[in-house]
Parts: sequence; structure tokens; C-alpha cells
Amino acid sequence: MSIHRLRLSAVTLIAVAMAGCSGGGSPKPASPAADTPPAKAEISTEPVTLNFYTEGNSAVLADQIGGLITKKFPHIKLNTTVGGGNIKIEDVVGAGQVPDLISYSLGGVTKLKELQLVSDLTPLIKKHGFDLTRFAAGVEENVRSFSDNDGRFILMPFELNNNALFYNKTIFDKFGVAYPKDGMTWEGLLDVAKQVTRMDGGVQYKGFRFEETNLVFKNQLGLSFVDPKTLKASLGNDGWKRWLSTMTAFHTIPGNDLDTKISEKDEFMKVQTLAMRTGPNFMSELPAAVGKGGFDWDVVSLPDFQGFEGKGSQFNAPYFAIPPTSKYKDQAFQVIDYMMSDEVQTIMSKQGRLPIVKSDKAKSEFGTGIDGLKGKNLQAFFKDTVAKPAPATIYDTIAKTSMVKKGIRGIAIDRKDVNTALRETEEDINKQIEAAKAK
Repeated sequence: MSIHRLRLSAVTLIAVAMAGCSGGGSPKPASPAADTPPAKAEISTEPVTLNFYTEGNSAVLADQIGGLITKKFPHIKLNTTVGGGNIKIEDVVGAGQVPDLISYSLGGVTKLKELQLVSDLTPLIKKHGFDLTRFAAGVEENVRSFSDNDGRFILMPFELNNNALFYNKTIFDKFGVAYPKDGMTWEGLLDVAKQVTRMDGGVQYKGFRFEETNLVFKNQLGLSFVDPKTLKASLGNDGWKRWLSTMTAFHTIPGNDLDTKISEKDEFMKVQTLAMRTGPNFMSELPAAVGKGGFDWDVVSLPDFQGFEGKGSQFNAPYFAIPPTSKYKDQAFQVIDYMMSDEVQTIMSKQGRLPIVKSDKAKSEFGTGIDGLKGKNLQAFFKDTVAKPAPATIYDTIAKTSMVKKGIRGIAIDRKDVNTALRETEEDINKQIEAAKAK
């Protein structure tokens, strides 16, 4: 079956759903789109088909999102390819099927740039009167940081990826331990994790686990992975030693060892022997877990490193891009523009997707469309703010992946000391960078 005849999955529809933003007003004076934007341009309503490639998104409200698009743009048809498995963006492009619109995860920015699949959206931002000031604080600055320091706006992020700390109240009640609170530090959380890591009735309860890739990308200390000048790994410093020591300390708690045969998501929601976890927010899946009976959960704000309270996390959000070869850039941007409107951002917020715009309405509706969330501390998600961008290079994804495999797991599984783990991670990163340069 041809890739373009693949079934439009729920994954695809969600990616589309959260992609665009409509707004009036003028971009802030400091940005390249500083001139007061004209009234929204009249765009042809002649029928067009947009080749749309999506990868790395979750499935929520597929039918409803498809209906929104069809209702708003009856003249636009999406010919969708769902990436993943054996279907990769480079293969699609190699087959001569360059998309008009792409949805991708932030870890794939380098790949899209290498494939020349991103373009400066500034002309479209001006033409369509897109108001960049509607973004949550820090978003615009971070987006511009991905354009090789030339200030272009090459990505359109469509949701925030803020984290919170989920906890199983039943486990805390079982052991008579006080629940975690908003505003904790990782150092303080370690003590809490020790109290709820216990063997009881032949069952091993674990205190805390985090999704490794997610927390590495969030990089709350704002550290560089690769030196922008030398293009060598830059992990041999006190900052990374502190980060790695702090985050792997949880796996040194007796009974709280890292088991890579089961995800932290399943340990928390399915097996329900994990007291606390953080990582991707599987909000829409929680009601099914609660349905098993006896699973009482809540959330508090993502912990900070002591001394870095309120500094925020590195930007890590899915985004849309429009390739420079697209013949239908205006129509592609129309989709983006509408799907980032307050209307759609509010709809998606109800389904547990954090709005990337400042809309109070969208924020207040967060999670209200999901059964079982009433009374939960959902505002904790908005305490994980967007930090200033750390120095970045095209090899950061290599470095982040190595930090998980060689750094975190080097200590948690192979029981190496932090200095050895960092040294071996640096060696692995530099080796991969040299191989990438040689291609």
C-alpha cells in the first residue's frame, strides 16, 4: 500500500488539531515581524489538497478534530501520511512526495533542517496577521533559538509540554506518609521517595520514577550538551555532575531500582505499585486506570533543583513546519492559524492538552472534558514554565540520547560512578558527532 493511502489515524488528527493559531494585533516590536501586520489576506478558496506528514503525536478526539477541519476549511483536503515504524520522513521525501505541511517532535528539528523541510514563517505571519504575543511567555524566544541564531521563525509549536508530578494517594495513605506538595525540590523529593519505597505483603512499592528522555530534554539547569564553538560534548562540569547525581539518586534507594522491562507509565497506571512519576502527561488514559478500582491520584508541580526554583524547563513542544517547496503555503498556514485559535486551543485544553497561548479561557478549561479530573490540582501543570533557551547545536539530539543510555542508565543499571558515566557519555557523543560529520 502506498504511504499516502495509509489510513488517517487518530494520531494524525490530533497533530492537526493542535497546530495553528488565529489572532489579531501586532507582533511585539523586538521581533523580525515588527511592522504592524496588515488585515488578514484574502486566500483563494479553490479546492486544494495538502500533503500532510505527521510523526510523534498522541491520539485524542480524532473524529471531532477531523470535523473541525472539514467544517472550517471545506476547500482544503488533507492527504495524510502517518510516520513511524518503517515510514520515515526521509523516505517520503526521497520518493519525491515532499509534504506541504509537517507535524514533528522537537527532537526531529535537526533532521528536518538537514532535509531542507523548514522555511521562515515570518512572511506568512505578517500576511495572515498572526499575533506572536499570544504565545505563552518564553515560547517565541525559544522558537527563534532553533534557527541557527539568525532569528527566523521556522517552527510553529502547537501545545506546551509542561510536566507535573503525579502521585498515587492510595500508596501514601497505605504507609501513612504525607502527600507531596507544590514547590518541592528534587533534593526534597528524594526523602519522600525513600518513605514510600517499601516491600509490603510480598509487593515491592517504588517511590519515584521519571521518563528519562523527557526529563533530559527538559534540562532544568539550562546546561549545554555540546559546545557550540568546538562541537564537542560539554558534560565535564559541575552542572552536569549535579544534574546526573541528583536524578539518578532515586535509583539508588533500595527497592527503587530502574526496571527497563516496564515503563514508568505502566508501573504507575497499570501495575499501580509506583508512588510517584513524571514524564509525558497521559491525561486521557487515567480514567481507564481509575476504573480498575482503588486508584486515587493527584498531581503537584514539577520539582525544581534547589537554587533554581521558578527558573522553568527547557522548551520541548511538538510543532508544525511548512517546507519551502510547498505550492500551498497560504492554505497550510490557514490550517495552522485556525488550529491555534482560542477556540480550538480551548477544545484541546479540555482534553488535557496544555494550551500554548495565553488565553485565560483555554487555561481555565484544562482537563474539564476528561472524566474523573474534577478536584484534581490541575493548575500544577502551569507552574512548569518555559526557561530561557540553553546554547544549542545540531548534535544535541545525539547528546541527549546518549545521556539517557550512557549517563542515566550507566549509573542506574550498570552501577557506574557519576564521573565514569559522564566521561563515557562524552566519549560516546564525540564519537557519534565525528561519524555524523563524516557522512
